[in-house]
Amino acid sequence: MIKRFVVLLVIAITMSGDIGLIQDDGEVHTVTVDGFGSNLRFVPDTLTINEGDTVQFLWSGQLLPHNAIEQNEVFNSGDAERDVDYTYTFNYNQSGVYEFYCEPHRDLGMVGEITVIDVEESNVTIEDDVETSSNDITNEKNSLINLNILLVLGLVVLILIYFRTKIDDIPKI
Repeated sequence: MIKRFVVLLVIAITMSGDIGLIQDDGEVHTVTVDGFGSNLRFVPDTLTINEGDTVQFLWSGQLLPHNAIEQNEVFNSGDAERDVDYTYTFNYNQSGVYEFYCEPHRDLGMVGEITVIDVEESNVTIEDDVETSSNDITNEKNSLINLNILLVLGLVVLILIYFRTKIDDIPKI
């Protein structure tokens, strides 16, 4: 009986596939401070990323202390320091243009810009006159997830029926 239960459990797991929601973690983009030139500019000073991507402000051993502050305080690495390792991840509803600066050196032109692209809009491609959008992919994934959930529920019902019939076959005293 335990062997049958294990077999049914293995079949249920195999049929279910990936039931969890698929989460794209995005890319990590690094912004540093120009260490070979003036030491007063971000590298790169302009960056184009997707929603869900992370920007890491990373520098160490700088002659002058720096920080990275978004113009509308969307992100802020804190007080200016010579060693900074600060990350900010843009959510899936934060498309737009974000201007940032180094507080002590803003007037000297130490500014930057991050353009965050809407993932839904950027995933529309045309190949051989066929248009595919992320909505279609998302709907397909959701359909597969729903199908997997129904298969697992059906298997659970079959297991319950199996054990119910086994209980009914026990002779009564």
